[in-house]
Amino acid sequence: MGQHTTGAQAERLSAVSHLHPHTALSGQIALRELGTLGGAISQAKAVNRLGHVVGTSRDALGRSRAFLWKHGAGIVDLSPFTGVNTSANDINDAGDIVGGGDTGFGDFHAYLLSEGTSFDLSTLGGSASEALALNRSGQVAGHSRVRGGPARHAFFLPEPGRMTDLGTLGGATSVAHDLNDRGEVVGFAETRAGEPHAVLWTAGHGPRDLGTLGRPVSMGLAINNRGAVVGGSGHAFLWTDAAGLVDLGTLGGVTSCANDVNDSGFVVGVSQTAATDRRGQPVTRAFLRIPDGRMLDLGTLGGEHSSAAAISEEVDGALLIVGHSHDDAARVRAVLWMVRLVSAPSADAPETRPATP
Repeated sequence: MGQHTTGAQAERLSAVSHLHPHTALSGQIALRELGTLGGAISQAKAVNRLGHVVGTSRDALGRSRAFLWKHGAGIVDLSPFTGVNTSANDINDAGDIVGGGDTGFGDFHAYLLSEGTSFDLSTLGGSASEALALNRSGQVAGHSRVRGGPARHAFFLPEPGRMTDLGTLGGATSVAHDLNDRGEVVGFAETRAGEPHAVLWTAGHGPRDLGTLGRPVSMGLAINNRGAVVGGSGHAFLWTDAAGLVDLGTLGGVTSCANDVNDSGFVVGVSQTAATDRRGQPVTRAFLRIPDGRMLDLGTLGGEHSSAAAISEEVDGALLIVGHSHDDAARVRAVLWMVRLVSAPSADAPETRPATP
């Protein structure tokens, strides 16, 4: 099923009007709905510099299927395996894609899709694995069941056929969520007390506990090529080796989580706001955090909730961000935001018109 629109807001250009009160920036947002594979729900997981998007969508039969979206071609079922359910979680600039899928033999395996060929990446001995991230050179990270039990362990795959168990912080479970071009991996691992903590794995070292924001739980979700890590511990956080964990705050609500960071330090994620929806629950919104600390509410397709999953490097003066949003009928749809930011004029400077995506 190709791309379609839902209401007047499915694809739009609008002046940025959802800035956090502390910001002094203005600009433009283009928000595009990416459609579904015929089912009720779609969610975008990653975007590359070319604007190619991958994610997961329900199809007309209710199955969860991996998709690839390209401008002009719309949304296409990737079908990396012959089984029923598949996922697509990351794409690099070469167009390589990773995810997981039913093998057709009762197992669910991580895969790498490269130049039209799907490679089964196997497991750490158990019956299930899923690849969550890959870097420019095609190295892969994710999680796998281990032999002899239900526990999941984070894995790093420097090349096909060499899946490495990254271990834990003494507990049963770990998951690798992202890696950078240096092969540094982030995710979470359980401590001996069973508490998940954000973790950084580097070459030649075991898991490094990055701590928490004063809570029992934290999770690392992304790392850029400068070694900056983002994730969540009640609030979204940014970790660097120099500063440790820094609380990024919220859009006025109680909780937030940072899902990705690019090499320029722009962070995206999801935050509660001070508003409540029609059910009385906190409104959650996709956000873009500027490197100087100011936070932008990215808005929605007309519904009340949205979430940003990934951000590209700057492309022709714009940032490409993907995630999902409720539309005006409360349906969940994969979306692509294009954001151009310009500095707001000072009191004694001439007005600057917003850039046009």
